[in-house]
Amino acid sequence: MEKFYLEREDDLELEKQFDVSAVARESGLMIRMFVTSSLKKEMMEPDSEASARGEDENTRLKEILSPLVSSIRSTRKTKRTNVINFTASVTKDGKGREFQVISYLGPVTKDSEEPCITLLLPEDLPEETP
Repeated sequence: MEKFYLEREDDLELEKQFDVSAVARESGLMIRMFVTSSLKKEMMEPDSEASARGEDENTRLKEILSPLVSSIRSTRKTKRTNVINFTASVTKDGKGREFQVISYLGPVTKDSEEPCITLLLPEDLPEETP
């Protein structure tokens, strides 16, 4: 998981990660937040049907953040962890589609003690080497 903060500055510049902290604050999360490009593409970018209904990236992100907040609340009662797996739903091609999402709590960069959350999809995880 350290790849997400070790490479964050480059990833932001290369648009492999996106800072969504402003929308997270609107949803009550007062921590810096980033999403990976695959999560943004798969879940946040509305298709033509969703756009016609008035959905945009910010409203879709809020749909992802709602189950995250619930998962954070339920998880912190039972264990201390910096990784939370949860399910979030968005519409794709007019149908509700569930995604497995991973929330990783770590530093913003390798030289920073400021915490942040990175939201990613399972396919964003680096492949394990034997």
